[in-house]
Amino acid sequence: MNYFTKILLLCFSLSAHSTEPSKLSDLRLLQWKNRIILVDNLHNQHKVLALFDKNKSEMKERDIIWFVLTGDEAHTNYQGALSDDFIAKTRNSYQLEPGKIMLIGKDGGVKFLLDRMDLEAIFTEIDAMPMRQNEMVH
Repeated sequence: MNYFTKILLLCFSLSAHSTEPSKLSDLRLLQWKNRIILVDNLHNQHKVLALFDKNKSEMKERDIIWFVLTGDEAHTNYQGALSDDFIAKTRNSYQLEPGKIMLIGKDGGVKFLLDRMDLEAIFTEIDAMPMRQNEMVH
């Protein structure tokens, strides 16, 4: 009976662990599903967050996930959890410099780099992309 109980507990713990959602640790996991806007250490972070909030529908329409990184904190519209090393890994992978805004396409490539927030320019850049042109037709 003791052996059976141990097997049962092992099965329950494995099943509980497997249903736990994984944390996002690498932006490549969003590749081919989302475009990404990365913002790093902007002085007017609250204005950027308000601008992103104001343009929620335009962001959703273009499949944009955004991350505003400040120190060791991340603000995002990503619905899942972020891994503990997400910020460091992202800054390292993309050589993101403080005060920069980066647009990453669905293919994972860097498409646009800005020194100041210009959401209209980002939307224009996205809307000119062949993949986006195809999305707008269908």
